[in-house]
Amino acid sequence: MRKLMQVKKIAIVLLFVAAVLLAGCSGKSMQGAILVCEVPQDVELSASPWDLPELEGARIVAVQQNGNTKILTAGFFAAISPTVAYDGERMLFTAKKQADDFWQIWEMKLNSGKSQQLTFCETDCTNPVYLPISRFGFTKRMSSEKIDDCNQVFKANLDGSNMQQVTFSPQTFAALTVLNDGRILAMEKQIYPQHGEQKIMVMRPDGTKLELFYKSENGNFVQSKTIETGSEQLFFIERSGSKSNIVSLSYNIPLHSYKVISEKTAGDFLTVSSGDDENMLVTYRKNQDDNFGLYSFNLATGLLEKKYFNEGYNTIEATKVEQTNRPKNLPSEVKLEEPSGLLMCQDANFAAAKNTGIGIAQKVELLGIDSSLGVIDIEEDGSFYVKIEADLPFRVQTLSADNEVINGPGSWYYIRPNERRACVGCHTGPEITPFNRQPLAVRKDPHIFKTNSDLNLKNANTKDYEHE
Repeated sequence: MRKLMQVKKIAIVLLFVAAVLLAGCSGKSMQGAILVCEVPQDVELSASPWDLPELEGARIVAVQQNGNTKILTAGFFAAISPTVAYDGERMLFTAKKQADDFWQIWEMKLNSGKSQQLTFCETDCTNPVYLPISRFGFTKRMSSEKIDDCNQVFKANLDGSNMQQVTFSPQTFAALTVLNDGRILAMEKQIYPQHGEQKIMVMRPDGTKLELFYKSENGNFVQSKTIETGSEQLFFIERSGSKSNIVSLSYNIPLHSYKVISEKTAGDFLTVSSGDDENMLVTYRKNQDDNFGLYSFNLATGLLEKKYFNEGYNTIEATKVEQTNRPKNLPSEVKLEEPSGLLMCQDANFAAAKNTGIGIAQKVELLGIDSSLGVIDIEEDGSFYVKIEADLPFRVQTLSADNEVINGPGSWYYIRPNERRACVGCHTGPEITPFNRQPLAVRKDPHIFKTNSDLNLKNANTKDYEHE
């Protein structure tokens, strides 16, 4: 009898374990599927990454390897921007539950289809990307008294907590991509005091070391996010007039490796994703009377192969569900309790920009959003060294002894709390090697600059709250 009772107990335990295992495996694996975002064909699309129309009825659909499809976001007014986690088991996406909602960031477990809202902002949150170590990045629409309707980059924990702003200039950002080296690529465009050219910028996830990565020429503009392949090639869609093309850059020399991949291919490309060394997924249409569908593009031959097409819909984005290598987790020098950061310039007279012919710069002026932050003399070797309030937008221009402008003002900068930045000269670009000498300016204490305005984007939209 005792043995019979023991057998029954063992059987009950085994049944319990089996039930738990079955419950954990109840969701069908999405590995190998392609997630596409499709929009009803009567909804207007925009080739510009800065425009985000209502996109009513936009939805994310899983296309399995056997051709079967499943709508993942049926309960949403609109859902876009699927981004798969490095483990291949979850996705971030941008969505609205109701028509009058702001765009917010959500996460979904792909096997179960269960989703969780991560941001609860009183403004639009878009462009989500996974960061290493249970964090995500995104852009959030910001405004202030003089600057309206621009997106700044934020990061947060994957439960939505500890939300932090990491960019602060009067520039708007879009289409984030995380590189394998841990840095973020983002499209950027100046919007104050006038609208500037579109650029691709690179930065660390904490907003430090922001610098130029690529800039379109001849009136062209980038219209898609950038993807990186295992061979350290970067691809994106660039528009030139009415023609759009697949463009590649080398990771190591992005400013000098521009190459058009699809120049001989007729038709219109919208986005590119999930690339490898031979083929990549693109959204494409042969002519303007067609809808966009999902195709495979062969990098060597330029041949297109149709992968998915849904009558009545435009396929505008796609990404493959697969495990990928997690990017490097870069250490951060930012200390939020520090009120300032440091900037050192090695030689303000070493400039790539053509000067006015007035002469050699004797001074530099730091310009805030609405007024000058101050003027300082530069050293005999052209160097200067400043301590400036953290997260304060500013531009630099060089002056003669008589305060006439020689060069500038340049692009917008900001220094994160405790950040140390250095540049070779003014307007020289990020690929110039520093001179092998100690600047005279660093032998003295830095000049101190503080804001005299509250018209910047720091701490704007303070009504936003975090999800507990």
